[in-house]
Amino acid sequence: MKLNSNKQAIAFAPAKTILTGCIALSLVLTSCGGSGNKTEAGNAAASTEAPAEPAVNETHFKLSDLVDLDLSSNGIPVTVKAPKDSKVIVYKTNGDVCVYGGKFFKLTFSQMDGALADNMEMIKGMIVDKELNPSFGKIEAEDANGFLKADKDGKVSFRQFVQAGEKTVIISEGMPYDISPDQFTDYSNDDIKTMYEAAKTAVVK
Repeated sequence: MKLNSNKQAIAFAPAKTILTGCIALSLVLTSCGGSGNKTEAGNAAASTEAPAEPAVNETHFKLSDLVDLDLSSNGIPVTVKAPKDSKVIVYKTNGDVCVYGGKFFKLTFSQMDGALADNMEMIKGMIVDKELNPSFGKIEAEDANGFLKADKDGKVSFRQFVQAGEKTVIISEGMPYDISPDQFTDYSNDDIKTMYEAAKTAVVK
């Protein structure tokens, strides 16, 4: 695919498009009492403790471990492979929909107006532009619906695109730090590649 080399066209695209497109560059982000009866005091303390947090799923998934997940009830008209019992969390700041399958499996789904090819070319153009994105290393893999890229340190990330009517659904690894149940962001390349393969299974409902 021929990249758009006109940086001014990218820089001065409509604000809404750039704001949504820039998600592609992206992913980043809690005593004792004086009672003389120690047994009673201990029981009282135990009875007021907050319940333990649910255990975090720390499975390093493979594509074969995943099942179909329908996101249409959350405003994203696609099905995608994800871990069983994944949580779907809406990011209220911008309306993105996030799939939380565990510590090492997270996907973010965004939408923007327009055709897949145009949006992919614009977003890829920003990512590979070393003036806009100095950490860019190389494109590791690419097809008509997305790409996997590596930074200068070899860390990979991806963008996958699905045409859904007049909108493009954009899928990327990870989720915003402030809504992640475990607030973990340091995924291995193998984990990210599993997320990428899962994103490639996304189909319109």
